[in-house]
Amino acid sequence: MQTIVGFLSRPHGFNVLTTIGKLEKFKILKIYTHKFNPRSQDSNKHVRDDFELFVKKCEELSIPLETIDSKYSPIENCPECDYIIEVSWRYIIPSKIVKKSRIGTFGIHRGKLPEYGGAEPIKQAIKNNEEEVILSAHYLEPKIDSGDVITTLKYDLPNNLPTDLEEKIQQIRDDITPLFSKITLETIEIFENK
Repeated sequence: MQTIVGFLSRPHGFNVLTTIGKLEKFKILKIYTHKFNPRSQDSNKHVRDDFELFVKKCEELSIPLETIDSKYSPIENCPECDYIIEVSWRYIIPSKIVKKSRIGTFGIHRGKLPEYGGAEPIKQAIKNNEEEVILSAHYLEPKIDSGDVITTLKYDLPNNLPTDLEEKIQQIRDDITPLFSKITLETIEIFENK
């Protein structure tokens, strides 16, 4: 059985948690998530809409859950594991935590790397008239979205997207959410076959 620690947030992070949580070949040792919205999106930092989903799923699967909402908060009691998986994590994961992974530590980014690293990769792709969005699994490095790409997964943009930019972005986010668990499992398979 392979052990996993997840730094997961948002619906696509929840997708990874629920999918891996169902598979008998994995044991999730701990999940870290964000409880509050980022200040850049919500000046009052309300509780995230999906936070209770993480709480309930972790309770259901008997997985310890820890919240981190500041880059200055220490990551405590991170167990050694086979894999560390990062999806939509706001902060750099320190190298001392990355080293707790015996096999691989990787993140999933909803944009082609290095071209669309950083914030709002879907919006960047739309503004550049891309016809697809590329999910990128990459090694974690001290700089956000800078690690070498391990594998990618392509999502062709449909012709019937809304014309409003924010609605268009939200539909794409919703459409690609199930792909996060798919690329996560493909990435683990790449590590297994090394």
